[in-house]
Amino acid sequence: MSFTDVLKLVKLCCFEDRVTHATALLLLNSKPRRGAARVLELGSGNGAVSIGMAKLYGVDVVGIDVQKDLIEAAKKSAVMNSVEDKVMFVNADVRDVKTIISAESYDMVISNPPHHFKKAVSDKRHRAIERSLNEDLMDSFVNAIKWTLKNGGDYVLVLSPENLIEWIWKLRNAKLEPKKMIFFHPKREKDAELVVVRGRKNGKVGLVVKFPVLEE
Repeated sequence: MSFTDVLKLVKLCCFEDRVTHATALLLLNSKPRRGAARVLELGSGNGAVSIGMAKLYGVDVVGIDVQKDLIEAAKKSAVMNSVEDKVMFVNADVRDVKTIISAESYDMVISNPPHHFKKAVSDKRHRAIERSLNEDLMDSFVNAIKWTLKNGGDYVLVLSPENLIEWIWKLRNAKLEPKKMIFFHPKREKDAELVVVRGRKNGKVGLVVKFPVLEE
């Protein structure tokens, strides 16, 4: 499936949202390994990634998000896409994962976490919340991945290059070894806008930087 095809894969019901480049990058690079059946999405937002995972790969997905309105919208979108039997959405904060999810209970954890340390500005409240990052929240995402992911399981993140080094440092300290990296450029000869990091819990050291993705 091409990048453009993925952008058209999921129908969304509310907020006039669309499937973004970050969503497409996460979906294209989150193909589960053989035997992986349970996927957790941290910060599922409008549900596009969780729904896309069920449609593309046939896995069971749980998406959690702190914003109740987005969770309700995601549930409606799951029905629209006929995957309500494969996807469950839970209104919860990533900081509280240990209280609601058993340790090492997922084969794969995926996320498009907030990207900006400065408070994000948006005319849509839910978009501003989604984009705003701080040190505590970054630690919470890393800790949630470590807690929920099975030993040897894969995680996939879509990150901003501007704070990539800090993410890598925190992931490696948590024994979440980065294994593959792919940069996304919005146009030729433009700086990278996003980067996909795929790694493994307690994996061996060894990173492959793949050929970059250019916007179609």
